[in-house]
Amino acid sequence: MTMLSTQSWTTQMALAPPSRRADLSVEDFEGELVLSDPRNGHVYRLNLTAAEVWRLCDGRRSTNEIAEHLTRIYEVESVTALDHVEQITALFSQSELIGEGEEVVSGEE
Repeated sequence: MTMLSTQSWTTQMALAPPSRRADLSVEDFEGELVLSDPRNGHVYRLNLTAAEVWRLCDGRRSTNEIAEHLTRIYEVESVTALDHVEQITALFSQSELIGEGEEVVSGEE
């Protein structure tokens, strides 16, 4: 995937928590995830950090709350965690792997 500016995405995400698409096929391989998109046939491999962010994109948690969670499990500064969450969610959005709260995934933590 290519990098993109997160400025406009960050503004959008302040309004609605990110929500992963419910129609994606998800395979877990030792904490990393492989997502398959039935709409376009693309496959995405997520490392441990991106996979954790993905799991937390439930339509209820804000990017700030997701970053707060990462500060606890990875012992990183809040600013660094938020920057990473914003970059990861921007890439998820660009690839249409998440929406803006319209498809809340329930029953998972």
